[in-house]
This record gives sequence, structure tokens and C-alpha cells, in this order.
Amino acid sequence: MSTVAPVEVGGVVIREIDVPTMTDEEIAAGNDFGNKMAAESNPEDPPTPLDVAIAETRTLPDFLVVRLFRAVAPSGEVAASASINWTLTDENAHLAFVSIRVLPEFRRRGIAKALLGMVVEAVEADNRSVIIGPTSDRVAAGEAFARRVGADPGLAMHTNRLELAAVDRDLVGRWVAEAPARAPGYSLVAVDGAYPDNIVDAVVDVLHVMNDAPRDALDMEDQQMTVEQMREIEKNAAASKSEHWSLFVRHDDSDRLVGLTDVWWNPAQPETVWQGNTGVRPEYRGHALGKWLKAVMLERILSERPEAKDIRTGNADSNDAMLAINRELGFKPYIANMNWQVSTEKVRDYLSGSSR
Repeated sequence: MSTVAPVEVGGVVIREIDVPTMTDEEIAAGNDFGNKMAAESNPEDPPTPLDVAIAETRTLPDFLVVRLFRAVAPSGEVAASASINWTLTDENAHLAFVSIRVLPEFRRRGIAKALLGMVVEAVEADNRSVIIGPTSDRVAAGEAFARRVGADPGLAMHTNRLELAAVDRDLVGRWVAEAPARAPGYSLVAVDGAYPDNIVDAVVDVLHVMNDAPRDALDMEDQQMTVEQMREIEKNAAASKSEHWSLFVRHDDSDRLVGLTDVWWNPAQPETVWQGNTGVRPEYRGHALGKWLKAVMLERILSERPEAKDIRTGNADSNDAMLAINRELGFKPYIANMNWQVSTEKVRDYLSGSSR
């Protein structure tokens, strides 16, 4: 349990919530708050059902540490929150990922600053020194706060969106048909849901190709996935009823998986498919394997997800290779996102007023 003393500021009381022992009522309060925040940033999307929120919270991966601070109004409404997470891994032991959110009617009361004070105490208590946090162009208050704190832009990204009704099916069909000539000696391997034991090691290995994705100015090391971590992620996805389709390219002579793409879909948001990873090992590029993967997966989505209206994916603005494929398919910028980075030392300067 937390030993952090509650703080009163701006008409609310901030206290830490112990995530592993959260009650259904505490999860419900957080889900209501999250849906209110989402109504501001993504009003076109349906709210998250409570059963999904409970399932996700109850099955958080064991290798993930989550600390949560909530600001509660006299009415009992959650007015703001700060969530912190980091992984229990050897790499990136200096990093903490932070999200601070405040309902519009509670802004400009010093609540975000008070939450940030609790965040920096928690982060430094684990000997971490760098905070990374996201903002969206749909909520201008986020960027304004990041700049006040003194955070630096680390990685500019977009959520890019493909409207499925506008897909050029002839183009997609050509990419599929041309693949055998462009990539002789390769084949595709499809897996739905959890990875079978006889392939999971190879899957985890090929996933490390995602370390090649741009990180720009972020002070972040390569991340190393393990089979145990993968099983924890699968457990969380299954509990929340998310469906996961994966497609791999296999180099037939070596029987090695050399590329992948995957998508996620949840019946709670049936109109959207989320594109996850897409990557090819550097030594196997030049055969249009990425196009083959994306095209085959897209044909399946069009055939088997008739209720879906769009595919969304996050891409670094500097990821020219992936953006070229996506743009040819018809993906367009949808939401601009920025990952900000700041040292805890700089945060303390801001909190003390010495940075002004």
C-alpha cells in the first residue's frame, strides 16, 4: 500500500490508488473518468465498457509496474489522474512513462502540478531519472503543460487512419499477386490469438526487429522481449476479449521468421481495427515483404471484419519506409501525437520555481 500522504489542492484531494488491490468500484470510477477524457480527445469512438476495464486491470502483466494517483472532487468524481509505469527489465532502467490527465472543468487549479510532484517522488524512489509522456493535438492543454514543465519534444508521431470503404482493392490484389515473383523462397505463416509453443520463441525473436523503428531524440534503449512477457501480454488481451491476428514471413531455406505484421480488434470498438507491429529484418529487405504482409492482412480484414470502418496505426513521422507503404494504401494523418521527455531534475526545478 502507498505511504504517500493525501494532498488537497484546487478543491480536490489527491491520493495514491494501490493498483493490484483496486476494487471494482475504484476501477469503475477510473473508467468513468477515462471515458470522459476520451470524449474530449476521441468523441467519435465508443466508451470503454466497465467489464473490459476490469478485465484489463486484473490481468496487468507481472513485469509491468503501475502506480496511480487520483484527484477526487467532493462529489466523489475523479477529476484528474497521473499514471506511471515501467518494466521490470534490465534495459531502460532509467525511464518511467507518465500520463497526467485533468478534466477540462478542473484545469488551471494547480492540480496537474501537484500530481507531477507525486510522480517525480515515485519515479526517483525507484532510481529513475527520465520521464516520457504523450500529448495529442486534440487536447491543447497537454502540450502547454509539457512546455511549462520544460520537457523537450522527443518523438513526433501520428495516428494514421485508413477508411476501409476507400481502399483500392485492385492495388491490394496486385501486391498479393506479385509477391511470389518479388519474393521467391518466402512463405507466409498466420497465427490467430496466442502463439503455439512450437513457434513462440521464433515470434519473440522476430519481434526484436521493431527496435529498428525510429525513436528520434528519446533516451530509450532497445527493448528485449521474452516468452514469459509475451504470455503475460496474451493473458491480458484474452481477458479483455481483444482478438489478435498475426502474419509472419518465413524464409523457407532457413525456416526463419524474418518479418511480421499484426492487428488487434475488440468487439467493444467494432468499427476500428488497430494495426500493431510491421517490420522486416534488415538483411531480408528489398523483396517488398512489407507490402505483401500488409496486403494479405488487409484482404482478410475486408473479408472477415465487415463491421469495421477503419484501420488505425501509430507511426513516427520520421519512419519514411513505413509511411510510404501506408500512404500508398491510403492511410491519412488522423491525430498528431508527441512524446515528450524530461529529466526528474528539470521537473524539480519547475516545481520549485527555479526554472522560471
